[in-house]
Amino acid sequence: MGIRKDNKLNKLMRVIPEGVAVPSTWLTANGYSPQLVRKYLQSDWLIRLGSRVYARPGNPVTWEGVILGLQRLGGFQLHLGGVSALNRQGLAHYLSLGGDAAVHVWTQDRLPGWMEQVPLDVRWSFHRRKLFEGDAEAGWVQLPTQVRDWTMQGSAPERAILEVLSQVDDTPTSFTFAAELFEGLTSLRPAAVNTLLQSCLHNEAKRLFLFFAARYDYPWLKRVDVDAVDLGRGKRLVTRGGKLDKRYQITVPEAFHAG
Repeated sequence: MGIRKDNKLNKLMRVIPEGVAVPSTWLTANGYSPQLVRKYLQSDWLIRLGSRVYARPGNPVTWEGVILGLQRLGGFQLHLGGVSALNRQGLAHYLSLGGDAAVHVWTQDRLPGWMEQVPLDVRWSFHRRKLFEGDAEAGWVQLPTQVRDWTMQGSAPERAILEVLSQVDDTPTSFTFAAELFEGLTSLRPAAVNTLLQSCLHNEAKRLFLFFAARYDYPWLKRVDVDAVDLGRGKRLVTRGGKLDKRYQITVPEAFHAG
């Protein structure tokens, strides 16, 4: 190492774990000038991941470290959602628990270009549609990571499955994938379900949610106020070539049609 540790460097080592992407904006805001950052790079106290993003040497930066850097250091409003959030909570058992081929991130912020510069073995899948009115606390959970004691904000199961359902396309394969995920949601929280269904802005997702809940007849459904949920009007083509479910006015694959 080319320079002796000083108070600022000690603080950096103490505050920032290995494996986290450190935006240059955080360094600047905390008094680390470009000249000092260059010294740290030259002395191997920091490494450069891309344009305006750094990390401590040691443990490699994974997608977790990128999200943590954006959430906790960059001040960006984003969260791990959809199937990625379900997977992290052990609710997508047929997916690899070691990581998804795609990491699903929900945000309306414009994210920095350096995200694409950090070399990772996954691809990002960004979702920018606003699905809920407000940010109900029932929809969030702090997910553990492999970075020190840091957690990342993600979707609770009740919110995550609605995010998945909002992405169902018009193919039977997409519908079946959502059905298999829903089949594992045996213990959702009725209060959270009520809050999120009533604040959800995506009518097809709400109809699909209630269709699957009725199909699997989970006990928690008895405590959901279905009448308070605005499902919109008219029929919805969910699955091309499917049959109409008269209760929720959506087309579903024939294998799921109750007649």
